[in-house]
This record gives sequence, structure tokens and C-alpha cells, in this order.
Amino acid sequence: MRIKQISTVAWYDIPGYDGKYQINFYGNIRRALKNGRYKELHPYIKSSNGNRVVKLNCKEKVVMSLMRITFIGELPEGKVTYHKNGIKADDCLANIGISTKSEIGKMIGSRHMCEQAVVKISSDGEIVDFYRSIREAGRQNYMSYQTIADRASGKVKSLYAPDGYVYVFESDSAINKAIRRIEEDNNKKCGVTFVKAPEIVFDF
Repeated sequence: MRIKQISTVAWYDIPGYDGKYQINFYGNIRRALKNGRYKELHPYIKSSNGNRVVKLNCKEKVVMSLMRITFIGELPEGKVTYHKNGIKADDCLANIGISTKSEIGKMIGSRHMCEQAVVKISSDGEIVDFYRSIREAGRQNYMSYQTIADRASGKVKSLYAPDGYVYVFESDSAINKAIRRIEEDNNKKCGVTFVKAPEIVFDF
């Protein structure tokens, strides 16, 4: 960190502006006036990318970048800053992390996966429930969201979750594939070959 001990109530000069502009721990910005007082500035959200920006010396600046140069300083090669909670409007220093673009991409992908709708299928191949997200499916079935995520994304070989049901993402192809696997599993268990059911198109 560029500043070793950071107070949540203090204001800090933004580098490059000779004390004209200051920023605090929460990403608030103010400008020094000639009479010794300060005027609070009001950042706004850039519609094109969702970044929180403010005008300093009539030039648009991204608030996260101002937080970085003030509190963190120069980053190691290959490193970038990002919002830990995924909310670009939250420029609090505690919400600013440092990582590589590839790692951030993985985190974003994982976050999006957790927001995908999930379908619960019985061992008879019947759809028994729907959930708005992996987290909701895990919460309502008393399992960790990771357990649901691993099965819905095909990361584990086991067809069934610990509760005896199959969990897949809500898509025609994923549901049909799961039902086919259930049929094949049932055929092996009873030794009887069933005629495959036709492809199903679900209209949710």
C-alpha cells in the first residue's frame, strides 16, 4: 500500500493535483476552495461501462483509479484492481482487490454460474422443482451451493447428489441429457432396456 496506516475518517490528497482534490476511505471526493473550505464533489455512473466517475480539472476520472493511485500506488506487472463484491459503484477501499485479469475472469464466471437457474430431477426422470440460483437450491435442500454447482456443471462423476436427486442448469439440453443418464442408470440397475423418450423442449 502507498499509505501504510489509513484512517476511515481522514481525507487524503489525490496525487498529481497539488492538494486541490482529496479522497477518503469510502471513495468520497472533495475540492479545496480558496477560502480554506472544501466542496464535496458528486461522482456519477458512466452508462457505457457502469464505472463511477468524477470530473477533476474538467477531465473525467474513474474513481477506482483515483483510489488506487492515492492509497495503493503502482501495481506489480500483470496486476489490476477490481471490485470484490462485483458492484462497480462501490469504491470503498475495503471493496478494492488486486489480482490478474485471468483470475478476475474466473471469479466473474463463478459468480455468474451461481446466479443460473437450477432444475431438480428425481430418480424417475421427473422434474420436481426449480430454483432461481445454485445458492437457493443448496439452501432449500440443506446442501452447500458448491455441492449443487459441482453436479450442475458436471465436475463430478456421480449422477446423484447426496439427497438422491439430480441437479442441472435450467436448459433444454442439460435437462434432456440428465434424463437420458437417469434412464441409462435405471436400465443398468434393473437389466431392462427401455425405448428412449423423445427429445423434450421445455417452455418455461
